[in-house]
Amino acid sequence: MFKRNVLAVSLTLAALCSAQAAMAAVNGGGGTLAAPFYNTSGVLPSGFAAYIGVGSGAGKLAFLNNDATQFGLPATTNVHWAGSDSKLATTDISTYNTNHGAAWGPLIQVPAMATAVTIPFNKAGGNLNLTTDQLCGIFSGRLADWSNVTGSGRTGTITVAYRSDSSGTTELFTRYLNAKCTNPLDGSFAITTTFAGSHTAAKGVNPPTVITAKGSPAVMSLVNSTDGAITYMSPDVAVTTTAGLDDATKIATINSVAPNLANVGTAVSGVTPPPSANRADPNAWAPIFAATTNPSDPSVFAFPATGYPIIGFTNMIFSQCYADPTQTALVRSFLTQQYTTTNDAAVTANRFVPLSSAFKSAVRGSFLASASPQYVGNTSVCNAIGRPL
Repeated sequence: MFKRNVLAVSLTLAALCSAQAAMAAVNGGGGTLAAPFYNTSGVLPSGFAAYIGVGSGAGKLAFLNNDATQFGLPATTNVHWAGSDSKLATTDISTYNTNHGAAWGPLIQVPAMATAVTIPFNKAGGNLNLTTDQLCGIFSGRLADWSNVTGSGRTGTITVAYRSDSSGTTELFTRYLNAKCTNPLDGSFAITTTFAGSHTAAKGVNPPTVITAKGSPAVMSLVNSTDGAITYMSPDVAVTTTAGLDDATKIATINSVAPNLANVGTAVSGVTPPPSANRADPNAWAPIFAATTNPSDPSVFAFPATGYPIIGFTNMIFSQCYADPTQTALVRSFLTQQYTTTNDAAVTANRFVPLSSAFKSAVRGSFLASASPQYVGNTSVCNAIGRPL
C-alpha cells in the first residue's frame, strides 16, 4: 500500500510539473517570411513553443487580441509574442494600450533582422536583369509579355503570382513599388499587406495574368509549376542556399544587383536605432523605407542608392510584462540570443542579414538593462500586471 501511495503521489507530481511546464511555454507565430529561421534548432530557447507561420496579419491580430485561434490553437491558449514583416500601425499600438495596457503592460516592437524581397521567376532564357521601370511594368500589367521586357531574351505571357492572404512580405514589396514606380502608365501602388488591393491601374493598361495562393511556400510552388510566372518572395523560401541568391537564371537581379547577403547588408547599413528620446515608442524601433526620409519620424529611411534595392526588416512583438516570471526570463533569454551574436549564424543560414552591432546594443540597453524604463519585467512598470500565462 505504501509503495502504491508513493507511486500515486509521484505520478501526480509529474503530471502537475508537466502541466506547469506546458502553461509556462511561450507561444508565438505570425509572418511566414522568418518562420524557417525561428524554427531552426537553437534559435528559440527551450521553453518556447514552435513558431507557427500564418502570415503577418494573423500574427499581429493574435498578439494584439491574445487570440490563439489565429494560429489554429484553442481559444483558451494565450499568445505571448508574434513575428511580423508588417509594421504595427500607430492605431494598433494606441488601441492595444487603451484596451490592454493597464492589465498587460506596454508592448515592445523591435526588428529581428534585415531581409531582401527577391524576385523569383520561371521562364527559361538565361540570366534575368530587370530595371526598376521593368519591374513596375510587370507588376502593373504594362509589360504583359516577356517580349516586352527589353533584354530579357524571352517571349510568352507573363503571369504574376502573389499572396492572397495578408502578408508582411507584400507590405515590404509594395513600399518599394509605391516609392519607385513613377511611370504614369503603371498607375499607382498603395502600401498594403494584400497585393490585390495595392494596384490602381492607369487608363488603357490591363491587369496582368495573375495566380494566387495562401502563404509563401504555396506561391513558390505555383511559380515553379507555371511557365512564365514571376513573383516577389522572402529569400529563405525563394532559394535553398545563400549561393542561390546569385543565381540570376531563377532570381532576377534588379538594376544589375543580386539579392545576396553582402548587397542587402550594404543597402541597410545606413539604418540606425532610434534616438534615446524616442525609445519608449514601439513605432520608433521598427525601421521602414520610403521615397525620402521623414524628419518627424526617426523610423523612416530613404530607399538606399547602393546595394540591393528591395529591402526591409522583419520585426518581433513582445510584451514588457508577463504574469509568469518564467516567461519573463525566457523572453529575456531569447532577446539576449538574438541581440548578441548567438543567433547570427542561423540568421545568415536562412538568407537574412543580422542587425548592426549598434542596433543590437541599443536593443540590449533598452530592454535587457535592468536600469532601463523599458526593461522586460521592470517591477516599477510590471508590478502585479502582465500578459496572461
